[in-house]
Amino acid sequence: MWRHGGNAPRTTPLLPKPPQKPPSQPPLVYIADDSAVVRSALERRLTAEGVRVHSGGSAADSRSVTTRGFACALLDLDLGDGNGVDVAELLRVHQRDLAVAFFSAGASDAVTVRARALGPVFRKPEQLEDAVAWVLGCCRR
Repeated sequence: MWRHGGNAPRTTPLLPKPPQKPPSQPPLVYIADDSAVVRSALERRLTAEGVRVHSGGSAADSRSVTTRGFACALLDLDLGDGNGVDVAELLRVHQRDLAVAFFSAGASDAVTVRARALGPVFRKPEQLEDAVAWVLGCCRR
């Protein structure tokens, strides 16, 4: 029991808790390929590495993408209804510094030259693992 006059129990003032950092989001990448098989394989492979994937199957799908914050984009050069270079230029309207790479089983020389001016070009299917390694490298930056 405490007496009035100095023997009151001491209480420690409650300090506010430091603000919690929001949990960091895994990196987000954009994949565009008109082959559902390739797109699905890349999505599974990258998701297993802890990467979030947003994907499209055509140039038209890609035109609706306005997201910022992609770590990078991996684009097929031949999307059936367009090409990956045009998609890259469109994505860079929303994210100027977006790292882009391309893969192709046989795009025209003119499109390949334009693509190489923007980023690496990987041969499909031989260099898909190299393309995945490039994406993972972008995600670590």
